[in-house]
Amino acid sequence: MPSFREQLFLQFACQGITGSIDNFKSKYQPKKENRFNFDEITYETSPAKLSEGCLEFEISSKIPQDELLDRNDFESYFGAIKDVISPDEKQPIASDMENIVHEVVGEEEVKERDYVRLRYRYSFDEVCSNDLIAEEIAKYQQDPSLRELPEIANVNTLAGKLVLLLIEDFFQNEATARMDRLIEANQHVRQSFKQQMQTTSTS
Repeated sequence: MPSFREQLFLQFACQGITGSIDNFKSKYQPKKENRFNFDEITYETSPAKLSEGCLEFEISSKIPQDELLDRNDFESYFGAIKDVISPDEKQPIASDMENIVHEVVGEEEVKERDYVRLRYRYSFDEVCSNDLIAEEIAKYQQDPSLRELPEIANVNTLAGKLVLLLIEDFFQNEATARMDRLIEANQHVRQSFKQQMQTTSTS
C-alpha cells in the first residue's frame, strides 16, 4: 500500500503527464483518452505509476504498417526507433514491440496493430533535488505571486507544497521531451524506410 507521501507524488506526477498530453492534443489531432494522432501515427502516454520506490510512465506509437511490407519490416522499424534514441541521456528501462489485436464489433474483420512502447523510470532524487527545492523556496519567498500553491489536506508547509509543484512540472516537461523524441524518431525512421523501398523498387 503506497504511503500518503507516495500517493501525493503519484497524483502530481499524473497531473503533469495530463498537462503534457493535453498540449499534444491541442497541437495535433486529438483522440480518446491519452492519445493523439500526428502524420497518421497514433501516440499515447500512460499515467504515472509507482514501481520499486520510483515513478514510471510509458509512451507508445503505432508502427505505420501500411508503409511496410511484412512483420520482418515491423521488427526492423522497431529496432531502428531504438537506435535513434540510443544516444539520449535518459534511456527507457524497457522497450517492447507490443502487438494488439482488435475484433471489429459487428464485422468478422480482425485488426492487428503493432506499437513501439517505451517505459521510463525516475527516482525521487532525479525528479526533485534538495538544491532545486531550496531554489524554489527562495524564489517564492521573494515573489509569492509567481505560483499559486495548491491546497492539500495535511500538507501545510511551503516546502511540501512546492515539492509537489516541482514533481508536476518535472513530469509535464519530461513526458513532453520523451514524446517529442519519439515523434522525431518516427519521422526519421519513416523517411529512411521510404528511401530504402524506393531504391529497392527501382533497382
